[in-house]
Amino acid sequence: MDRTPGGSGLKWQTRVMNHSLPAFESHDRKARILVVDDDPLVRGVVVESLEIMGHEADVCGDAAEALDRNEKFPYDLIVTDMKLPGMDGLALIKSLKSKQSETDVVVITGYGTIENAVECMKAGAIEYLIKPFTVDQIQVAVRKALEHRELRRKAYEREFYMELSYVDSLTGVNNRRYFDEALSGEIENARIQGTSLILLMIDIDNFKIFNDMNGHQKGDAALARVGRLLKSVCRSYDIVTRYGGEEFAMVLPRADTSKALELANRILREVRETSFEGEEVLPDGTLTVSVGVATFPNDATTAEGLIQCADRALYEAKKAGRDVACLARDSLRAVQ
Repeated sequence: MDRTPGGSGLKWQTRVMNHSLPAFESHDRKARILVVDDDPLVRGVVVESLEIMGHEADVCGDAAEALDRNEKFPYDLIVTDMKLPGMDGLALIKSLKSKQSETDVVVITGYGTIENAVECMKAGAIEYLIKPFTVDQIQVAVRKALEHRELRRKAYEREFYMELSYVDSLTGVNNRRYFDEALSGEIENARIQGTSLILLMIDIDNFKIFNDMNGHQKGDAALARVGRLLKSVCRSYDIVTRYGGEEFAMVLPRADTSKALELANRILREVRETSFEGEEVLPDGTLTVSVGVATFPNDATTAEGLIQCADRALYEAKKAGRDVACLARDSLRAVQ
């Protein structure tokens, strides 16, 4: 799934963020490496080669123990013999991958064939060495594996921070930057595909009163809860964003325009029936929202025009007494 605005269809799917980097350790420490071989002589050569490079090296004699150790405290790299008592090196690689382990693997074997090498690489091994090998060969293989790991870590890191730049940290929904890019992209998609699109502008009613009476901590909690609620009522590929302050925007691609008001009223009902701590200070004792609804291409054919129509409809919803949804075409009649 694409991580950035662009393209069509599901590429606009709102991401679920856990705000944590992938399981790669910082690159500024020594690598933790496990050597798996039942031959003490081979283990000794590999360990010595690694220690010359400045890396820590643990050893064990079978794959089952290696898996157990790695599960308790994951290694950066496992250097394993292909032929082991019990589970072999290939089965070890497959088991690591099935557990979605981030640990990389270099395979060494005395029974090297093209077929074995291909099978190991397909299973996920980074490198494949054939005995007898030299200290230089093992060091080159390990260095390549760790460099590959570092490049992967940096790629994940770039992707992670790019995602964060599109997410509102308070509510967990996408932010205004994402909205601006996504709306234009979805309008273009709708134009090409000949489909409709709905834009909802949603504003929490009397939020200044709520914030002033309860404090910003409860205000932030209310914003976050509204964000979660909006995500829960829409389809997986609909776009929920925090537009600014206490205002949210929702973009619904390929939505049936005849159902626009029905969805808006569902949002009103869900918010009204949800309990918010501190809402008793509000004029009606209940936290509510107002919704302005605009559709492409019926109300406007550009992003700017659609936003203006939805904003005007939201304004009319507020004038009508709040906790109300208003369609853009109705708001246009109201101001004429």
